Amino acid sequence: MANNRPQNVSSKLLSMSRTEWENIINEYIKNETDRYIAIRYYLDGITQQDLAEEVNYSRSGIKHKLPKLLNTIEKMTIKRP
Repeated sequence: MANNRPQNVSSKLLSMSRTEWENIINEYIKNETDRYIAIRYYLDGITQQDLAEEVNYSRSGIKHKLPKLLNTIEKMTIKRP
């Protein structure tokens, strides 16, 4: 599976399956567009430029948003058993 999962995160996050990532994203990222961005980038492996075109954002807007989304994912992963 192609993905853009970052390597500089907790081992728990790195070891999670796609389904676990999707569950975290769907549960804790409330904004629909942000959920779409997180799934398309981190799980589907789409480039920032292609993703920006899909959601009608600038590439820099996507680049700025991704670390915040990842931070949310990582925080919520740590809180889960």
